[in-house]
Amino acid sequence: MDNQNNLPERTGLEARLVESRQSSARKIAAIDIVGNITYGLVVGAMLDYSAGLNAAGILASRTYATAMNSIVGGPYGWWREKTFKVTNTDEKSGKVRKTLVDLLAFNSFQVPMYTTAIAVGSLISEESIDWEKVRDGATNLAVISPLIGPTMGWYLDGFRRVFGVKSAAEGAYKENRSTLK
Repeated sequence: MDNQNNLPERTGLEARLVESRQSSARKIAAIDIVGNITYGLVVGAMLDYSAGLNAAGILASRTYATAMNSIVGGPYGWWREKTFKVTNTDEKSGKVRKTLVDLLAFNSFQVPMYTTAIAVGSLISEESIDWEKVRDGATNLAVISPLIGPTMGWYLDGFRRVFGVKSAAEGAYKENRSTLK
């Protein structure tokens, strides 16, 4: 018996369902990481192919991207939520507004991350940073970001819902501040 409420103690599946509604920050971050990785694998492979990479190049690119998304996937989910909060955009906001906020989050987080990847890649391959390539890569990603940013946001929110986590507009992390410390 639950002594506080005089209710029968929850066990098994019922307990797991109740527990899953209150997602921990670690669970949210893990879901955001896996969401970023899976989106990056599919969309990135298509971009790599359209850029002319062969199978080995696509494999190498996606391996690197997976490693990077493993690191930045959780922080990006948190960043999206903060961007929604700062812009006073919530689940009740219009679709266009939410799309623009996802675009803002993408361009203010993912584009700078991508520029660091290009800088590191050029440093390793050319032994110096080719700032022209860094600029061109950032520009190219920013140009296609209206396609990638919002679709990534929709995918990540859908992925969260599959696992019982609130969307970025609903603010899953805000209920878990104590688990972030």
